[in-house]
Amino acid sequence: MRAARHAAAIGLLVIAAALLPGRGAAEEPPRLVDQLGRQFTLPDLERVPLVVTFVSAHCTDVCPIVNAMTADAVQRVKRARLHARFLTITLDPERDSLADLRALAHRFGADPKRWIVAGGSRAHIHAVMREFGIVANRGDRYIEAHTTMFYVLGTDGRLRSTLLISSDVADRIVTAVRAAQGV
Repeated sequence: MRAARHAAAIGLLVIAAALLPGRGAAEEPPRLVDQLGRQFTLPDLERVPLVVTFVSAHCTDVCPIVNAMTADAVQRVKRARLHARFLTITLDPERDSLADLRALAHRFGADPKRWIVAGGSRAHIHAVMREFGIVANRGDRYIEAHTTMFYVLGTDGRLRSTLLISSDVADRIVTAVRAAQGV
């Protein structure tokens, strides 16, 4: 059973890596906006490992659990004295306003020095979602079904690990961040 889960996880990692194409030199990276209203791109965050996940600010199902797991992982990475940034990107740019994302960041104690909660234009968010292979289906109220993973990128912006949400994901994020730093 464990070998089958391991093989499935490796398969998902291979699929996710294939879905992260390199950009052409002339193509501009999508611009995102953090909870403080500052614009940035993913390449702007390449100095340290980056842990990325996607949620909807209006979701009342799995997204608050993912946010709590992220908050826990941020603290564990900090206690391990590792340098990493966390990035939570909206799945629902049509509905999640900057005020909604700011409230989400506040609710979970997201210090923008360590944990960025981001939105942006519909076109730019959807471009980032495509880069990560994110699938999201809109329900009546909000994005109800979507890909739920943590993606760990190295300092070069390349995918290092794809992690399913689980009770031990914070520990696995610490391990993945260590590996991405070469520690």
